[in-house]
Amino acid sequence: MTSFIKLFILQTILFIIVSCQNGRQTYHGNNYLRYHGIIQPTQPSQVRRWIVLLGRKVVLNCSVNLPPEVNPRQVQYRWEHPEGNILGYSKLYVIPNVTMNDAGVYTCHSSAYVGFGGEQWVDQHRLYLEVQDDISMAGGDRNSEPTIVLNPGDPGPLDVNFGELLYSRCSVLDSNQYSYRWIQRAPDGTIKEISSDARLYITNFGPEHLQYPIRCEVTRLSDDETFEKVLNLRLASSGDLSTDDEYKTLNLTIKPLPNEDFRQGTIMRQCLFENDPEINELFDFRWIDQNGRIVTNGDTLYLLIEDPSELSNYTCEATNRQTGVIYQAKYRVSMLNGQQAMQHIVNIRPITGDVIIGRPYEMVCEVEPPPEEPISFVWYHNAKVVHREASLRLTSLSYRDIGMYICRAEWTPRYSRTAISANATAELSLALTRETKIEMSPPPGSVMVSLPGETRELHCEFPVANPRDVRWYFENQLLENHPTINATGKVYRIDRLRVSIVTIRGIEQDHGGTYECRIGRDIKQTHLVVRAEEGLEINPKSDTVDEGEAVEFHCRVHGMNGNINRQLEWYYRPFYSSTRVRLDVDTPDGFMRHDDLVAQHTSFISKARARVADQGEYICRLPSQNEEIVGKLFVRAVRSYVLTITPQRLTVRPYQPVEFECFAASEDGQPASFTPRFQVRDSRISFETTRVSENRVRFVLQRGLGPDQNGTVVECLSDEPSRPASAIITVEDICPDGSRRCRSGQCLPAGRFCDGARDCDDGSDEDPKMCNICDPLSRKCEYYQGREPIKSTFMVHWTCDGESDCGNGFDESNCEARASERCQDRMFNCKRDGRQIPMAFVCDKDRDCSDGEDELTCAPPMIAEPRTTRYSVRRGDTVVLVCEVTGNPVPYVIWRFNWGCLPDEPSRFRISNVPRNCDSPMPTVVSTLTISNVRPGDDGIYNCEGLSGATRALSNDLVVMIGG
Repeated sequence: MTSFIKLFILQTILFIIVSCQNGRQTYHGNNYLRYHGIIQPTQPSQVRRWIVLLGRKVVLNCSVNLPPEVNPRQVQYRWEHPEGNILGYSKLYVIPNVTMNDAGVYTCHSSAYVGFGGEQWVDQHRLYLEVQDDISMAGGDRNSEPTIVLNPGDPGPLDVNFGELLYSRCSVLDSNQYSYRWIQRAPDGTIKEISSDARLYITNFGPEHLQYPIRCEVTRLSDDETFEKVLNLRLASSGDLSTDDEYKTLNLTIKPLPNEDFRQGTIMRQCLFENDPEINELFDFRWIDQNGRIVTNGDTLYLLIEDPSELSNYTCEATNRQTGVIYQAKYRVSMLNGQQAMQHIVNIRPITGDVIIGRPYEMVCEVEPPPEEPISFVWYHNAKVVHREASLRLTSLSYRDIGMYICRAEWTPRYSRTAISANATAELSLALTRETKIEMSPPPGSVMVSLPGETRELHCEFPVANPRDVRWYFENQLLENHPTINATGKVYRIDRLRVSIVTIRGIEQDHGGTYECRIGRDIKQTHLVVRAEEGLEINPKSDTVDEGEAVEFHCRVHGMNGNINRQLEWYYRPFYSSTRVRLDVDTPDGFMRHDDLVAQHTSFISKARARVADQGEYICRLPSQNEEIVGKLFVRAVRSYVLTITPQRLTVRPYQPVEFECFAASEDGQPASFTPRFQVRDSRISFETTRVSENRVRFVLQRGLGPDQNGTVVECLSDEPSRPASAIITVEDICPDGSRRCRSGQCLPAGRFCDGARDCDDGSDEDPKMCNICDPLSRKCEYYQGREPIKSTFMVHWTCDGESDCGNGFDESNCEARASERCQDRMFNCKRDGRQIPMAFVCDKDRDCSDGEDELTCAPPMIAEPRTTRYSVRRGDTVVLVCEVTGNPVPYVIWRFNWGCLPDEPSRFRISNVPRNCDSPMPTVVSTLTISNVRPGDDGIYNCEGLSGATRALSNDLVVMIGG
């Protein structure tokens, strides 16, 4: 019987051991999956089917109903791919752009330990993801889609409030017949019809209408082709949503981040739904300034400023990716924020002197001088809120308490609705113990700070001769009987005549704690602190640089041996994305990786010139330990502006009015928010300026400049970072018809230039540079019909006038092609004597007909006043200048640019002369100058000149300026 009882007891013990392996009981809990904000409860054995549209972003959120004993922070997750590959270990799995290859079964495993007994709770959920193309396009040709119009609703978004009327009408812009209805489609494909015709009429808009996008579905009756369009809604106020499990009240809030500090010119605000953090993954965030420009795409507003008066209103928009509903929250920064913050200083004053593990530590946050209004304090440690009062007391300092603390003080002045805030930082640190050994001392004992993997010696000196009287304790348990400290096989005891030594080789995290040696009633202690609890360290944890500066992160592994740095992996994740990518370290202009053989535990990444696009999180991961650590990089966009002065060169007559304009723009072409200014270094010159727009100013010299001020430089400047722009004014008088100006100021006939003889006093008429200068009134005679010309030049209005001025007929050639521009014969008929004279003799102030008939009907040219004299155009645009000249004989019209010839680019500078009223005593020529693809250098003064007989007329200045 006794043997039977013993056997029964032994079997029972074995059964308990097998059933409770490792003492951990397994629980299975109720799990559910949140997909795009819709919670679907499931059983572990069930597989749910979901239909998603090709190209959409999908967020899989593995949420669980936990037993009361389970701490939510201790739950571990693992996502597996349809092919069995592990996708990640976070609660969320995001597919940014769904493809057909993403279809299949996804499994989320979750587990945690329950209470203090070591029991394990596990659960899993499976989801079948089915990917389909957009069914609104099914069976149809995308190019044949009709244009669907929603009114109101186009262009969206359409503002709506809870409890109000929502109305829209759907129509199609073509002649086909359609049927209409308004629907909502769930992710599983089910459809709810809201309206059976083209009108959407919801009298009491509520949260249930935000469950899925509202769509207008149209069906073409000729082929039953179906199309649809989403009504884009913007919720003007969040209101009260349903409070059941699926729909919670969504309050979009803007909160300050720990590093915001007005005194340092740093604005850091985050926009999020605080009451339901998980729902943030289903929204796209962006910040917009008061001008409607997007400041940043993401939930964080990050600004570095020198003068807070530059700031005003900012709006955060959160758009639901599934429903298209937009939530808004506004944030205002006034000049008073910065001015008030600069008047106060926040300090952290330590109350406790020494930083000692196991002892209390206290510090207090103070504002000097104290504001009259109540102050709220928030303490941050490791980016988490740890306290909300001025005084922070740590009752028993542990290693987890070591690190950086930020105290944020905030108050609202009586005369303002905007809170003022300022920060202070303090760091609690323990220095590493340099010596490998330490002498133990009576309580409170000594402190030794070590890194994992190091070797340390604890020395206990005693006056007695028998070392067996020394007893060693770890955390109040005998060292030799401690259940875990001896299991490592790294703790050794050495007893000598008057000293007992405990040596720890290859320190691990579990070796941290209080060691005691006791001799009778005497006690000596050493507190061993093991730094780097997580095994990885990254520096810097957060870095802010200007664009173009160098940046570097290094990641260090603690507590491991060998060339560990080559095992490390680097990843990059943008601030506003849940997707990480492997950091590319092979691009010449990108990040470079350095793994030095000397520093075997450290890996470096660096980049010579940071860009704004480099902002984000840099993740260092050690796959063998499944550990990772994050460093954050902020890159400030260095604002530099481009100043443009137009025109850049200007040639004017003495005392002719002068105008310039200057505008400022950012490097990407956006108009600047400041007005530049002009400067002329010649103190004799007095000018006027007029503000044209916020970023544009005009320079005016009504009386012009004298000949002695030729070469005057006009500068455009700004107090913002930019390079000055400048323009040069050339002052030249006009020579008579057919003459050109020497550099000395003399006027000589154009034919005497570049003829091999020095005619100008300074010889400039034979300078090759002067030979290449064009004269608008003269043309070069060329070789024609086998004969050389007798003259070198001829006047342009002598072309096809019946007289050979070049001597070889060159100026009278191709006259048939120009007849449409002249509307007159080349010869003039004298009625009394029947003679024919060249048109060149008409109105030349010489009587060539016997009765002087050729000089009787002369009328000097007159130029009609133009509608406008200033043309502001953008680069690449086309500008058309029109000049209308009346006179007799029919005027010949030429165009000048800055008193010289037009640029020799006939494809861009085209002249058209159209005669009118040819049979009247006062014929008119309408001349049009078309400048295509305007570019810098085309800006300046344009004039048309009418030449009729021996007289001429010059138009007012037509000023072309390039706009910003």
